[in-house]
Amino acid sequence: MNGPHHVYLEFGMTAQAPHPPIDTSKPHSARVYDALLGGKDNYPVDQQVAELLPVEAKIGAHQQRAFMNRATAWLAGQGVTQFLDIGTGLH
Repeated sequence: MNGPHHVYLEFGMTAQAPHPPIDTSKPHSARVYDALLGGKDNYPVDQQVAELLPVEAKIGAHQQRAFMNRATAWLAGQGVTQFLDIGTGLH
């Protein structure tokens, strides 16, 4: 065959391994961060850790999120049209 060869993976068409169970007995840093922001993707154990942190942790989480929003809006205004959101894959 001539020319480049491409292999495309269609995510909706392949069997995926089952997700491991979520251990809700141990806090997870991403869920604690979510709890600090007042989100819904956390568990009581994460909320307990968030409550133990100094108030500056909650303030810092909100400041970080606000910065991300400002930076993304500025970049979009400069013509950037694609962004990659690398997250924790919370389920």
